[in-house]
Amino acid sequence: MKITIRNVIPSDLSKIVAFAAADRDDQFKYFANNNPDLTFVAVDENDHPLGFITSWQNQVHPHHQNIRIVLSPRSIPTNEVLSGLVSREQARLDELSITLPLIVMYWEPQTRKTAYFEKQGYHIFRKTWMPDLLLDKVSLSDTALPDNVTTLREVWQQPAMKNKALTLLREQYERVHQDNPAAHLSIENWARNVDGELPYLDWSLATLVDGEFKALSFVFPGDAESSLDVGWLTDVDDDAHHVIDLLKIQLQLFKRTQLVSIFGELDSTDPVAMKVKQSFSWEPAPAWISLIK
Repeated sequence: MKITIRNVIPSDLSKIVAFAAADRDDQFKYFANNNPDLTFVAVDENDHPLGFITSWQNQVHPHHQNIRIVLSPRSIPTNEVLSGLVSREQARLDELSITLPLIVMYWEPQTRKTAYFEKQGYHIFRKTWMPDLLLDKVSLSDTALPDNVTTLREVWQQPAMKNKALTLLREQYERVHQDNPAAHLSIENWARNVDGELPYLDWSLATLVDGEFKALSFVFPGDAESSLDVGWLTDVDDDAHHVIDLLKIQLQLFKRTQLVSIFGELDSTDPVAMKVKQSFSWEPAPAWISLIK
């Protein structure tokens, strides 16, 4: 099979959507649309698409160049397609004087991608699980907020306390992202980023001891009316006992609503997230894996 790498054209859109769906990458189309100069397609001798690649920079993690690849679900010469796509992408980055090292991301268990990239010297440095926790599996019990637990609504009404909470969140986030370091953003930027996610401040909780934050657990809108997302799980102790207690309280609050499930985002590089993963009956879910040289 003769493989050619060319620029993407409008008629390729349906294949981008189909390949991304097969690889479960619901963001590929977004990044491809926003980075057309860094998006390419591998085609066979009949100009039938075999795979697509796109690339972009993350302003929160500015030290690497992100690439994503989606492949045809039919039988293809995987290594040749991947090699052609990556080589063309790297050549374009060289033309633009972009010298950042590459990070590759995709859902497991795409073994053909993993086998190729590991042979090229890449290794998995982070796995991110995004499982559901079904509320009907949570036992109902009486719950009242302890004296040392407060809502983030109350915290956000006090600018100095809000800044203190965001400072802890920033410190923890930077600490658990060493392989792909985060930019040291100002607290004002962190406030914009967090508030931009539209957290439910009355359900988001914090643990305070002697005026110092020990844990934060944010609640955000979910993808469905019957679900919520929990994230930015922060604890000063790696055993996560403070934030686990907060989640137990939140689960009891959720049980008293029409909600069906909550959704978590749990990184393997974050010891707090891994304790949370071990401590609750999350539904089985594949991991979003990140590879780096």
